[in-house]
Amino acid sequence: MNISEFDKHKVDHLFLLIGENPLPNYVAARLLLNKGGTPYLVYTTGTKDTAERLQTILSNEPIGLKTAQLVPLNDYESDAYHIKEAIRPKLEAIKVGKIGLNYTGGTKAMAVHAYRAVFSKEHPDTVFSYLDPRKLEMCIDSDNTPIEPIKIKSELLEVKLVKLFQVHGLQLKSNPTQEVQLPELAAALANLFKDEDKAKQWFDWYFNIFCEEGRKKKNGNWDDWKSKTNLAALSISVEKLPPEVETEFKQENLMGSDSKLSLQAVQQLKNIKQEPVFKEIKDFCKYLDGLWLEHHVLKQVKNIADKNYIKDYGLNFKVPLPGTQQGFEFDVAFTRGYQLFAISVSTTSKRELCKLKLFEAYLRARQLGGDEARVALICCTNEPDTLKAEMALLDDKKIAVFGRNDLMNLSIKMEEWIKENDKNAK
Repeated sequence: MNISEFDKHKVDHLFLLIGENPLPNYVAARLLLNKGGTPYLVYTTGTKDTAERLQTILSNEPIGLKTAQLVPLNDYESDAYHIKEAIRPKLEAIKVGKIGLNYTGGTKAMAVHAYRAVFSKEHPDTVFSYLDPRKLEMCIDSDNTPIEPIKIKSELLEVKLVKLFQVHGLQLKSNPTQEVQLPELAAALANLFKDEDKAKQWFDWYFNIFCEEGRKKKNGNWDDWKSKTNLAALSISVEKLPPEVETEFKQENLMGSDSKLSLQAVQQLKNIKQEPVFKEIKDFCKYLDGLWLEHHVLKQVKNIADKNYIKDYGLNFKVPLPGTQQGFEFDVAFTRGYQLFAISVSTTSKRELCKLKLFEAYLRARQLGGDEARVALICCTNEPDTLKAEMALLDDKKIAVFGRNDLMNLSIKMEEWIKENDKNAK
């Protein structure tokens, strides 16, 4: 899409109605304001913090916007008189430049009354717009001739994941991981998990041999890993390990002279930058515990990134959340344009656990990415379609479920998911 389609409708003064999800406001400001333009953030008592946060973010954008002006409605979001009285002084102060109102956010009453307040004979060229989250389009109002909605293609506006979190006032506990750890081992395990019997053999070895030697127990349940010193001293039998995994351990030089898995050797693993693959031995233990699948998924995302306009991706998005001890976490996520794709990953095949992970990811993705967000669950179920059908409360077009048989062709499956998403947005 040629950016000139937006150029025809850009303004110098843009009024934005601030609602629960500030992402559409951010997108509208980036796409509809001329360089050096001024945003006007119309907010209520409940969205004051959001408006102030957006004011700071927009001031730091590369298009050189003027500092956003705050337009408080206090508790009068449904009061026509107060909305008009709040907006009118701002309009009267505008002497030059084109005016616009994007009414995507806020309540319906706010949209109606703000529209009436901004509409005037003195400014006949005022641009009224709305962002359609279902079709990823910017709709421009016209009383005379119809204006074709403008598609917001992925390459037009790149919103990084960190920016997405910032817009919502959330700070990541640490930088997301973009480097895939031991991709060949992850692929070998993914291939292994296609076969239920081999997956069982892996779990038997992992819990009954690996964890027995490397993990503490508390009240009969698995607790934290043993100390770094104790772990480094371990050589673990691979006699009952699936041979495919043993081969990969050998390839990574993790086998000792006694033909056992040497955890001390984990400390010698280096990535392409000659940095340690794992900061600590217990990180390798966590990798075997299931993080390998997240890294396998990340590798598939990287494989399809360039030709699908995926500019930002990562895994392990840990976000502190007020009122909770652990906050929440996205296993793997990426953005196309400003659209969030969140992926929940699990090596389990237990239906209830799979459904719980999918539901939680759906709620969090909607919270961050709005109606435009898409969610997938990658797990080891044999019946992904049935599992998806059981999630009847969720919007069918916004979720995808990939199971055991999809693990080795995830790149293809995810590309199909993206294309289906694009088709549904038409």
